[in-house]
Amino acid sequence: MRQEWLLEEKHHEERIKQRRQQEEEYEENMRQEWKRELEKYLKQQAEERHKWEIEEENHWREVEQQRLEWQREEEAQKHKMDRQREEWKQEGKEHDRSERERRKQEKRERQKMNMFWDRVEARHCTTYATREYTALLRNLPADYPYRVEACKEIPLDVHGVSYLPKSCEDQGPNAVIGRWEINNNEPDCVTFWAWFKDKGCTAERSGKRRFEHYLENLPEGSDWREFCATTPAGFHGMHFPGAQICFQHNLGTYGHWEIEDNDC
Repeated sequence: MRQEWLLEEKHHEERIKQRRQQEEEYEENMRQEWKRELEKYLKQQAEERHKWEIEEENHWREVEQQRLEWQREEEAQKHKMDRQREEWKQEGKEHDRSERERRKQEKRERQKMNMFWDRVEARHCTTYATREYTALLRNLPADYPYRVEACKEIPLDVHGVSYLPKSCEDQGPNAVIGRWEINNNEPDCVTFWAWFKDKGCTAERSGKRRFEHYLENLPEGSDWREFCATTPAGFHGMHFPGAQICFQHNLGTYGHWEIEDNDC
């Protein structure tokens, strides 16, 4: 019996030893398999990384080439624009030189022809302290090519001061008309504000008070709105270039101002 038990125990130990050996072989095989899988994975990763590095390098090379190309195009365009601007500058200088020469030549021609203003007329008042004048340019040949230009270059003396025309109009042979607006020493065109009234607050809690002035010395037939809006006013230490609101009542012209007032 004892021999059988010892034999059985020996067989059991051999089976255990064999199982352990199988397990160790299996584990070794698994480790080798994992090692191969890991090596394969790392190799793939290395290949992918190398591929990405090549693609990235190619990409940045293309970007740099594109940047250099744009830079060359920009420099070429800048050079072209600089050259164009220089040409324009030279053309402008040449034009200015030609224009100066033309004006000098025209001036010499006008002096030879002795052009002058005739039939000077003081016309209506146009705005505050300003009157319109007109005159006819004499000694101007009908075939002279720069009739309006000549008009604009010849001054007119009014009240001892020389003025160039504000505008010129060619109305045909022997009829070039110059127009001036003179705002010097024109007392008949000087309007002024007479008495004024405090009209009270514009509305309850409006914070504004209304004042009213009457416009004096308004030239007959003139634009009352224009004179009302351009006649200076001063009151309560304040100054205004004209009325804020203009209206007429009983053939009189009035101006209104709305002034900030804390009492309102």
